[in-house]
Amino acid sequence: MKAGFALTGLLLALTAPVGLAASAAAAPPPVPGAVEVELDQSRLNTVVGERLTVSSRVINSGDAPTDRLVAHLNVASLDGIYVDLEDWSADVTREVPPVAPGSSTSLSWQFQAVNTGSFDVYVVLMPNGDSTAGTGPLVASQPVHVTVAGKRTLTAAGSLPVALLVPVVLGLVAAAARYRVRRTG
Repeated sequence: MKAGFALTGLLLALTAPVGLAASAAAAPPPVPGAVEVELDQSRLNTVVGERLTVSSRVINSGDAPTDRLVAHLNVASLDGIYVDLEDWSADVTREVPPVAPGSSTSLSWQFQAVNTGSFDVYVVLMPNGDSTAGTGPLVASQPVHVTVAGKRTLTAAGSLPVALLVPVVLGLVAAAARYRVRRTG
């Protein structure tokens, strides 16, 4: 019985450090500094086709500089409408150089509302350094809620009265002018 306990203890002693080393090696490296991203607005109301600008600020409130980062603009529909991000903006990904402790850097994002409905626009930061790329964690801003209304355009039914009335009015004005000239002349 004592031999069984001794063998079990020996096996535990030999395998415990291997298990701890394996779990420590699998953990991603810590992110240097406390990084946040803030947007300058919380709500926007617009119509289809309008161009909008939102500014973001990447803040390092930690005590170490950040590694290089990638900032990515995202648009999510709250109505279940398909959003093609490339239709909204051609410039959705930006590289952010390392941010010193206690410092910040600003980015300006321009996009165009191409669908009607309710949308959230937000920015996500991802580590992009040699040793941190693909390791996370991701940092997301609070969203800007964007409400996009339809734009009234002239339809075929709406253009018919205009197409008929404009020539009639112009003809009446010309006839009245001609009548006046004949009468006075």
